[in-house]
Amino acid sequence: MTRPRVTVVLGAAVLAAAGIIGAAAYLHSRDDATVTAGQDAGRPRPPGARPAVRPGNVLLLYAEPRQAPQLRALRRELGSSDPALAAAGQALLVRRDAGLRVPIVALSARHRQDARAASEPAVRGFVEYWLGRAAR
Repeated sequence: MTRPRVTVVLGAAVLAAAGIIGAAAYLHSRDDATVTAGQDAGRPRPPGARPAVRPGNVLLLYAEPRQAPQLRALRRELGSSDPALAAAGQALLVRRDAGLRVPIVALSARHRQDARAASEPAVRGFVEYWLGRAAR
């Protein structure tokens, strides 16, 4: 191989490596999954707890009507309550339950997170962690 060809090949290899590193850095910067199993995953629910929630779905229960707009906004931002998604275990459902002992309860198939307000980071963290995730 002549010297100019070696230079071209090395230059192409350097550019390819830089492109791969750049793409990895870009994708890493777009990854907003900051919730780990230890954070905001809630506490386990007892077996057979009601209401039953299909694995992958998240149900947000609220006691007071004033919480509904914020919870629905969270649903629009992070998920959907489409019946097909609910059947597939990928829906974020919002429902009023006036009998709750706390203002908000987030439920997955096997975990629960209580909150005083929809704006608490634990509510968002719970939804982001459990939505679409099979029960563990």
